[in-house]
Amino acid sequence: MKTLILFCAFCITLGCGLNTIPYSEKTNAQEPNEVAQSHYNWGLTSAKNGDHVQAISEFKLAIQNEPGWALPYYNLGSVYGNMGELYEAIIAWERATQLDPNFAKAYYNLAIGYSIQADETNGKDIEKAIISLREAIRLDKASLASAKIEPAFDRIRNLPEYKELIHATEPKQ
Repeated sequence: MKTLILFCAFCITLGCGLNTIPYSEKTNAQEPNEVAQSHYNWGLTSAKNGDHVQAISEFKLAIQNEPGWALPYYNLGSVYGNMGELYEAIIAWERATQLDPNFAKAYYNLAIGYSIQADETNGKDIEKAIISLREAIRLDKASLASAKIEPAFDRIRNLPEYKELIHATEPKQ
C-alpha cells in the first residue's frame, strides 16, 4: 500500500516542469547549467521508464552540477519514495523545501511521507506531517482538496490536529 501511495505521488510530480519552480535563491542564474539540465532530463526519462537506480544517479549528478536547484531534490525524493525508501525520500524533500520555501508539492509530499512513517508512538512524525501539510495548503489551496482524499492521511485523519487543520483552512462561506 505504501508503495502504491508513493507511486501515485511520484506520478503527480512528473508533471512539474522546469519553469514552474525557481532555480535558486542563492545565485543570479536564470536557469540551471546545461549539464545539470541534461542529467535532470535523463533522470526524468529513467524514472518514467521505471529505471529507478539510473534515475537516482542522474538526479544526483544534476544536484552535483547545480546544488542550489530544488527540482532534482524533489524528484529524487519521489523516486526514493516510489522505491519504498521513505527516509531518503524525506531527506530529499526537506532539502527541496530548504532551497525553495514556496515549493508546495514538496511540502505536500513531506506530509505524505511523515504520515506514512508515523505511528501512535511517534508524535514527532505526526506533528511534522501536520506542519508540512499546513504549509502545502498555505502555498497551494488545491492541496486541501487533495488532502481530504489522500489515502496516506488515513492514519492521521481522525486526529484532532488534522481535523483542526482541515477546518481552519477550508474556505469560509
